[in-house]
Amino acid sequence: MPEVLMKKNIYRYRRKRKINIKRLLLLIVFLCIIAVMPTMTSSLFAVKNIQVMGNKNISAGEIIKAADFFYDKNLLTIKEKDVKKAISESIPVKEVHLTYKLPNTLVISVKEREVAAALPYLSGFILIDADGVVVKMLSKLDSIIVPVVTGFEITHASVAGRPAIRNNEDSFRKLLELISAISPLSSELSEIHVDKGNANDTVFYLYTLDGYQIFLGSFEARKIQVMKQILDDLRKNGRGKGEINISGETPVFKPFSVDGGEDKP
Repeated sequence: MPEVLMKKNIYRYRRKRKINIKRLLLLIVFLCIIAVMPTMTSSLFAVKNIQVMGNKNISAGEIIKAADFFYDKNLLTIKEKDVKKAISESIPVKEVHLTYKLPNTLVISVKEREVAAALPYLSGFILIDADGVVVKMLSKLDSIIVPVVTGFEITHASVAGRPAIRNNEDSFRKLLELISAISPLSSELSEIHVDKGNANDTVFYLYTLDGYQIFLGSFEARKIQVMKQILDDLRKNGRGKGEINISGETPVFKPFSVDGGEDKP
């Protein structure tokens, strides 16, 4: 047999073999789909039980109620994003993860939002986390120790959503940046006051539980460490209470007069 003809035959054989392998793989995939379809629609895996894990302050019953739409749905067809959306619309959770126990138990693991600050609203308070999401609404704070934020006019608020702020959304965004940066010191603060500076920029006044007033000015992350160092030094050396101004490049400490403290802005 001529060498050229032999090479053509070998090429044809290899090509035919590749085509046969592709057809075989397609057939396997098709058979797998056919085999899985009854499982995806079978009532054997219909959700009959929902378990909740990771919750501390939110009752399992509340979370189950928000997800009760998924009862009788096939476990294998339920998507995590759909469950998270259903729960997050009314429950203040930060994360939602799904697992399941065959044949019919859906397991929902949640991570709750941590309260970072309180804002006066109507005749009570709303508690928000560092993302600005309302975690809870209370008539009074009682034993909850978080800084109270003043300076905003809230027009509407509901649990699991962000409050509506009148004409001050940019300042609210900057407040959230401050809350995140100051979280290690938040338990030392009684109040955060938000105001507008001379250039109409957002400025912050902080008040500690032990009587210091801090004029932070505009928020910069570096100022938080400076504030901490100054407070540690003043407390350690017993220099008395006063106002700390760290709005500029050089911090300034001004002791209160003997007859009382200074007025708040």
